[in-house]
Amino acid sequence: MEPFVWYCKPESNSVWAKAVDSAFGSYTPCSINTLVISTSNFVLMGLCFYRIWLIATNTKAQRFSLRSNWYNYVLALLASYCAIQPLLRLLTGISAFNLNGETGFAPFEVMALIVEALTWCSMIVLILLETKVYIRQFRWVVRFGVIYVLVGDVVLLNLLLSVKDYCSRSALFLYLSTFISQVLFGTLLFVYVPNLVPYDGHITTQDELPDNAEYELLCGEEQVFPEMHANIFSRLCFGWVTPLMRQGYRKPIKEKDVWKLDKFQKCWMLEFQSSNPWLLRSLNNSLGKRFWWGGIYKVNILIPGFDL
Repeated sequence: MEPFVWYCKPESNSVWAKAVDSAFGSYTPCSINTLVISTSNFVLMGLCFYRIWLIATNTKAQRFSLRSNWYNYVLALLASYCAIQPLLRLLTGISAFNLNGETGFAPFEVMALIVEALTWCSMIVLILLETKVYIRQFRWVVRFGVIYVLVGDVVLLNLLLSVKDYCSRSALFLYLSTFISQVLFGTLLFVYVPNLVPYDGHITTQDELPDNAEYELLCGEEQVFPEMHANIFSRLCFGWVTPLMRQGYRKPIKEKDVWKLDKFQKCWMLEFQSSNPWLLRSLNNSLGKRFWWGGIYKVNILIPGFDL
């Protein structure tokens, strides 16, 4: 039992043995951290690594890109705080389990903090990777893994609140702030419905082009529609169209000078591979609300008396 005693560092007359109603007695913090917290974090870490591996290697999975990455950046920010907090506790020596004035960390707490930090670091890698490539496979399993971690956090929070009179305020504040961040992260992740567009990392070759497709291949980045990559100020003042207007001032605009509708072309290529290709569906997938609202306003202008 010596390795076990070294790992848990129990104190026979500690607050844990007297104030906590638990069958583990002075081994309570070690048991909860190892059997509940570390186990749940190991599970979530494994799920994250497996999804990362699927995104990187599974060529059979249908790949997408996110229409907007801001939601993932918010998730990454919350996950970053969850990863930094255990490292901060290690560096500052703030322990939530030293209730008798002890200093330093027991081995079980060091391991739990390192595992927690690595888990959330793997989550950050996964979230940032999804801003580049997104697949639907295994995403709900990862979300349920986050819920599993939150259940373990609730167990530990209940334990710490039962000895809050003996616990240092700084340690309790750090744990509560991390718990709130993890709950917010889990809620946002669980209700997240990503707005997906066809993945543009694959370049269509001539052999893959359908025989009766009438659209040309993209011929370079300079011909890709610039509005999709313009910042918000450029979109508000239509600054992205300035190069085309400048060129039109110098000489007449020809067909080769006009930008390619790259997103529509990718949607149409995917639609053309289906058994029943439909142009309207490609327009909806590529332009979405702008296509429908533009049509409504067009009808409003052309038909007198038609009012929205």
